[in-house]
Amino acid sequence: MEARDLPAVHVLSAHVHPDYPERAEVLAEKFSLFPRGCFALESGGRIVGYCFSHPWMRGRAVSLDTLLGALPEVATTYYIHDLTLDDSMRGKGHGRAIVPDLLAVAGSLGLAHASLIAVNRRGPFWQASGFAPTADADLQAAVRAKYGTAAVHMERSVQARR
Repeated sequence: MEARDLPAVHVLSAHVHPDYPERAEVLAEKFSLFPRGCFALESGGRIVGYCFSHPWMRGRAVSLDTLLGALPEVATTYYIHDLTLDDSMRGKGHGRAIVPDLLAVAGSLGLAHASLIAVNRRGPFWQASGFAPTADADLQAAVRAKYGTAAVHMERSVQARR
């Protein structure tokens, strides 16, 4: 992803996630804090997918549409905040293709875990990529309070199968 992609990413985000809106400045901050964890998929000259990810604290859910301010000085997980594809790109393997790259970034930072919040019934996608629901009932309750009753906090070892 490049800074010039952010307006198109925001448009795609609003289209694909109407129930989980995030302001343009929130997405821009994620990019400015950790550009290495931001990816864009382009097809036909337009952005058709993106991913925001960054180091974070294991066991703490990132709030939706909230500025982070800064990344933790000592991170304990690699957080995949959002992996989004335009409907026209779904089922073509683009989502699965980015997961090894995300895990490679996590590994290069020395992080042993990756985590995320699965929304929109995407748990099976993430389970196929080696993620499992977190056993912490309090964390799961906090995630559901922020993202809705179907949201699930998931994590996996960075060293696990890819």
